[in-house]
Amino acid sequence: MKISKIEVKNITHYARGSEGTPCYNATVYINGKRAVEVSNDGRGGMDRQSAWHENGFNLREIDAWCVKEFGQKTWEHGGKSYTTDFDLENYCHEQLFDHLDIKLLKKTMKKSVMFFKDKSHIEEGKYSEVKFQNDYGGAVAYVKDNFPSCIILNDMPMEKALQIYRGKDV
Repeated sequence: MKISKIEVKNITHYARGSEGTPCYNATVYINGKRAVEVSNDGRGGMDRQSAWHENGFNLREIDAWCVKEFGQKTWEHGGKSYTTDFDLENYCHEQLFDHLDIKLLKKTMKKSVMFFKDKSHIEEGKYSEVKFQNDYGGAVAYVKDNFPSCIILNDMPMEKALQIYRGKDV
């Protein structure tokens, strides 16, 4: 069966259980069908992946598709660079971290104007907040008056706000 779309849904993260790796579980859907249950107990090991074979997918095919679709990923740890194939596990972790960051952004923006004073603050990862209760417009006006070069995340599409929050779109 050909893979055309992959999604990670039903993500549950257990922050207290996360030690060496994130403690979580989720469901991977391929072409809209439930395909793989993933989980990690948070103690530094690899994800457990259990395929739903009745939907016609197996883990090797899914990993191969991910590598073909997403290529390789370079990351740093302890001053050294490593390059690995971007497989299903890497994809699931990326989706988990997107999920957690979006959750944080939504929670913060629900009660605060979230902004970077200027582009240099994005590069440094220094965002600021102005809390509001009922006067969102007044809080935005205050921020714009006091920081004319500011970049306000609240009024952006979430994907764009996430990129800027992570310092990837300066």
